[in-house]
Amino acid sequence: MNTKKKIIFLIVAAVMLSLTACANSPEAMKDQLYTEAVLTLYAEFTETAKALPPTATATQLPTNTVQPTATHPPVVIPTIPMAINAATPTSASVNPYQVEFVWVDPYPNQFHPNQKFTLTWQLKNIGTATWSGKYRFYHRNGIQLADQSSYTINDVIAPGAILTISMPATSPEVFGTYQSEWALANPEGVEFYYVYYTANVGENTFITSQPSEPTETPNSLYWMCSDPGRSIIQGNGCDEFCRLNGNTLSLNGLKCYSYGTQVTTY
Repeated sequence: MNTKKKIIFLIVAAVMLSLTACANSPEAMKDQLYTEAVLTLYAEFTETAKALPPTATATQLPTNTVQPTATHPPVVIPTIPMAINAATPTSASVNPYQVEFVWVDPYPNQFHPNQKFTLTWQLKNIGTATWSGKYRFYHRNGIQLADQSSYTINDVIAPGAILTISMPATSPEVFGTYQSEWALANPEGVEFYYVYYTANVGENTFITSQPSEPTETPNSLYWMCSDPGRSIIQGNGCDEFCRLNGNTLSLNGLKCYSYGTQVTTY
């Protein structure tokens, strides 16, 4: 209980005692003593209260007002591009083995079952390497069609010249569509060109004659242009071949033909 409440309580008690007291009686004397005691205590409490320092009134602390922060423009951090290891440009290497497809025969490619024909390719050398020596043209995938699986190119095919490869072939026995893939490779065995031929075997065909039997390995214009019938199948190529090689064929006892006609001017 705090000091003020104690003082009020003593005053109220003293008043009540004084109202009930009777004068000149022992009880009155006792009550008077009580009253004096109460007043004495009241005086002491009053003096004590005066001596105490006044209770500090709680004051509201000043509120710190947040001052607005000056707005700064956003700091833009520059993006640093990642370093890319770019290959140092070098002189472009040119592939020396480049080929241009010229022609294939027979076309249309429709055959009777087991029909004999001559499959002929013409490929132009548009690279920088001369095809000579042990270049090979061989079966790579699919049905073979040709009677042989590999042919050696004995001719010298300079850049810009045309290679003609003629192969005796036989169509499959069963009706259907067949594909044959062949590869051209250099002496190191590196394949650098591929050709494909699709043979449709059925009731119709556009081949009206059987090819004549070859006198030697059918791997070049030498074989195609040394026979009138094969020179017709060959088409382009025999005229130039005969002018360049007719004398050689003549020394070997052969004649040179272009489109079925003998070439005599060498």
